[in-house]
Amino acid sequence: MKEPKPDAVSLSAMIAAGTKTFEILLAEDSLEDAELVRLALKEHGVECVLRVFRDGEEVITFLRRLDADPKGPALDLLIVDMNLPKRSGEDILKCLRSTESYTQTPVIVMSGLIAGATEEKATRHAAMVYFQKPSTLDGFMQLGSIVRNVLQKQARGAA
Repeated sequence: MKEPKPDAVSLSAMIAAGTKTFEILLAEDSLEDAELVRLALKEHGVECVLRVFRDGEEVITFLRRLDADPKGPALDLLIVDMNLPKRSGEDILKCLRSTESYTQTPVIVMSGLIAGATEEKATRHAAMVYFQKPSTLDGFMQLGSIVRNVLQKQARGAA
């Protein structure tokens, strides 16, 4: 059985104080983009363990193994690029939504493609945010703020 979640007020306070360490899974095949995500999270004070996977098959294997472990860590957020080697971001979302323990995990979908069919797939699998990868560093840094807002929103809903 999983440990009970702290109430929303204390979790929001921990986010604000930077004392809650989040478990974030990043599915991204570009090492450069993964480093930009890491930088954006740091820039916005998101304390986290960031687990980076470079192909969809690795992510699905990890999610299945995690779901099978009753003492597995919480998964606070999944950030997924929809275009990955071996298995797509959509396959990862289907797997996540079919798990017993992580079906309600918030998701941010990233893509270098202009919104359209990719955004529709993200919405179909209950992604909270579609983030089109920008061409500038400042644009990419906005992801840190988006992650922080998603985690705070999730904390308020956990009460």
